[in-house]
Amino acid sequence: MIEREMFIELVGLHARAMLRMPWIQACLVLGIGLVILGHVRKGGFAGWALATLCVEVLRSRYAARVLRGGQDIEPRRVHAIFVALAGLSGATIGVGAVLFLPQLPLLLQALLGAILVAIPCAGVSVAQSSRFTLAAYATCILLPATLTWGVIYPDEFIGVLSLTTLLCVLLILIAWDGDKLLLRSVVIRHERDRLVRDLEARNADVGAAMALAEQSAQARARVLAAASHDLRQPLHALSVYSAVLAAHPAPETLSEVSQNIDQIVRSLGNLLNGLLDLSRLSTGFYVPERENLRLDRVLDNVCAEYERTAVQRGVELRRELISLRMLGDPLAISRIARNLIDNAFKYTDQGTVTVAMRLTVRDAVPVVVFSVADTGKGIPVEEREKIFEEFYQLDNPGRDRSRGVGLGLAIVQRLCELIGADVSVESQVGLGTCFRITMPLAIPEAAPAEATPPAVLDPSLKGKRVYVVDDERDILTSMRTLLGLWGIQVATADSPHAAQELFQTSGSPDLMIVDLRLGALQHGAELADRLHEQYGDFPVLIITGETSSEALRSANQRKFALLQKPIAPELLRRSIISALLVGVPRERAAS
Repeated sequence: MIEREMFIELVGLHARAMLRMPWIQACLVLGIGLVILGHVRKGGFAGWALATLCVEVLRSRYAARVLRGGQDIEPRRVHAIFVALAGLSGATIGVGAVLFLPQLPLLLQALLGAILVAIPCAGVSVAQSSRFTLAAYATCILLPATLTWGVIYPDEFIGVLSLTTLLCVLLILIAWDGDKLLLRSVVIRHERDRLVRDLEARNADVGAAMALAEQSAQARARVLAAASHDLRQPLHALSVYSAVLAAHPAPETLSEVSQNIDQIVRSLGNLLNGLLDLSRLSTGFYVPERENLRLDRVLDNVCAEYERTAVQRGVELRRELISLRMLGDPLAISRIARNLIDNAFKYTDQGTVTVAMRLTVRDAVPVVVFSVADTGKGIPVEEREKIFEEFYQLDNPGRDRSRGVGLGLAIVQRLCELIGADVSVESQVGLGTCFRITMPLAIPEAAPAEATPPAVLDPSLKGKRVYVVDDERDILTSMRTLLGLWGIQVATADSPHAAQELFQTSGSPDLMIVDLRLGALQHGAELADRLHEQYGDFPVLIITGETSSEALRSANQRKFALLQKPIAPELLRRSIISALLVGVPRERAAS
């Protein structure tokens, strides 16, 4: 590419120089005529003058045509034509020596010889760094003149030929140096242009990054403002209820206060869980899975969670599912469906909520679409872009916590981006809303045999031995009390060293619940791995309040079950039962 650019630069320079050559040649012919016209035949001189001028006009016209061609020319072919034309021009000038030197007196012979020598020297600038062009031009001028001088003065022929040859070599070397200089300048310009392009690209990247950072800062400010309000309100209520409890209220008041406190704590848990999910999804600590799953079964299980809600609200929950096995992330799909169904029930007072599946083709690629449609209030057109923003809720200016916190659709959008799905919404005010999730259909190579479910699963926790490891004494105390109420035999440890002593004295438990962060430079996943090596496999449940750390990434890689703080008691109980039924964790990644 650089070589082609150099040739284009070379022929461009030469072409621009050729544009003025007819005028230069006319002046040269006029000057020579003034000197020798009285000693030569006028007809011969006129013919020679016309021939040289015609050649220069030809070169000029061709040069103009080349310049009009711009970058679309074949530079090597054009350069070869320029060399040939330079040779023709030099030959017509050199013929003048053959015609006129024998007719001139010695003084004028010397003068004409000097003029003929000066012309190739001046041609160094006209040839514009092309040694081939200059060689053709100089040789075709000086060779006829030298031969003619040799015929007239044979005794001086060898000396004149040697000097002429030396002059030609010198001129070619000068043009060769010009070649190298031109190439170097083209390389430098090429590198400069590349640096300019890189700089422009980096400036564009920096501008885009700054715009994204500004958008992120605005989003964080909006999230913090909304979260601050939604945190302050329940915390204020809790402080009031704390004062009520300190006043030793009547039993009926105590019952009401306890119910209200439970509702507030659940709302706070939902808010913090939503914020933690957003943080984890935004910081890249959620790695999508590609498991062989039955999509209809995943969606059916999520629908089953809302059957009681449907009965309570008097809304019919319909399923229009087709049997389909695919590769995907069951946790992400479940979370997306759960948020959409939950959102549908919040805004539907009567009618139906329909969860459906269908297969279709988009851009010649098979895709699966599952949708959640309701007959609720609908979404105005001007609000549809805003519903995926954090804390944005329709018709809830007072921030009623019973209607959620406004993070569900933001989480849906983040999860869809992570698993390569598209989310779209269609809605009509007063008639309802339909959210559609479109995913590429990845078919597994071979479907595994269906597992036979156990006949009876005993959910009883009574008598189970559970170790709780956490460096916060308040958490150990509260967990001991709660698990004890469920009939679990609880032992606690406040450090990895205490956990090691507990295993040494009491052996392996039925389940170990361990905090991810156990003081400086220690975390629960490493402790669990170490204890597994010493005491064999046992179920592990890791709880954490972190959303982005190497410890969390390490726990994810080991495939341990993870629960984010704060944990609702029902979720904790279900997770404990699930861990006990499984018996041992899934195969863990190497440490």
